[in-house]
Amino acid sequence: PFSIALIFLLSLVVACGETAVPTAPVADAVPRGSRILSMDVTEAVDGDFNAALQLAKSVGVTAVTLTVYWDEIETAPGVYTPDPNWLEIANLYYPAQEMQVSLTISVIDTDNLRLPPDLAGKPFDDSAVIARFNGLLDYVAAQLPDLTLKSLAIGNEIDIYLGTDAAQWGAYETFFMETAGHAHALWPTLPVGSKTTFDGIAGDPAPAIQSINQFSDVVLVTYYPLNADFTVREAATVHDDFQTLTDAFPDQLIYLLEVGYPSGDGNHSSYAKQTAFIGELFVAWDTHAEQIPLVNYTWQTDMPPDAVKQMADDYHFDSPGFVSYLATLGLRTFDNADKPAFRQVATETEARGW
Repeated sequence: PFSIALIFLLSLVVACGETAVPTAPVADAVPRGSRILSMDVTEAVDGDFNAALQLAKSVGVTAVTLTVYWDEIETAPGVYTPDPNWLEIANLYYPAQEMQVSLTISVIDTDNLRLPPDLAGKPFDDSAVIARFNGLLDYVAAQLPDLTLKSLAIGNEIDIYLGTDAAQWGAYETFFMETAGHAHALWPTLPVGSKTTFDGIAGDPAPAIQSINQFSDVVLVTYYPLNADFTVREAATVHDDFQTLTDAFPDQLIYLLEVGYPSGDGNHSSYAKQTAFIGELFVAWDTHAEQIPLVNYTWQTDMPPDAVKQMADDYHFDSPGFVSYLATLGLRTFDNADKPAFRQVATETEARGW
């Protein structure tokens, strides 16, 4: 009987694969305090976004992100006809859900320029570019009368597009100063910044990122602990990375607007490694709780294959490691099952009083 039971248990492990990874216990957790856990809520194969949001709320999520693209909103000079109008939809939906929103308006989206076509070729500090974006901000504000915004990012991962081009950085910094000022007139208490990558802060663009953040209310960062080939770094690296980040901006608050760790074989990762990262992430956050009041996890659920292909096409990059990264970032699988990492989030948040 013992051997039969053992064989049965082993068969369950094999059948479940890495879903058998246990959650780790939590010791010496720092209470939540005023920290905000945010998540990029993505629906599973059932397409039920409301169910996905309720599941996120069940583990302590109180904020989400929304990214819109300048060239998709302003379809002709001074004409705003987004289809669909995600701003209007967010304004109708999230207040009733008591969810705050971190809004990104992509002027730059990683390696893509998202200016309206008629402005292509103009420098960022051109008066026409600045005036047109300020007009866009007026439109955005008019679409969001009821939404509680947590932050506004003008541009997404701008360091990847700007690189080490000092002239481009200077032009963008002027653009940011002028448009952030207009944003403050529309939302006087809203923290405004421009989103950059952790790798940029730790790498060659660091001086330019330091410069632009002189004019930011909050340092907005994306963080994925990956090597250049999209293989994962060890989970514990998050502690040194958070120290690097807070040392770089000792007098400013930092919002981590994207944090993710893929689980795919193509990234030399696994469910176990992703779960371990969640545990280390919360401990590192505990250490820097006062300076990092918000962490947003990307994504709740893996993307469907067609969406992964579209994103790879959009970023003009389809290496196997990058595709695996896009396909396995979620804390849950696209077929609507929790990965162990999602259960670890629940363990971590419960231990801290979320």
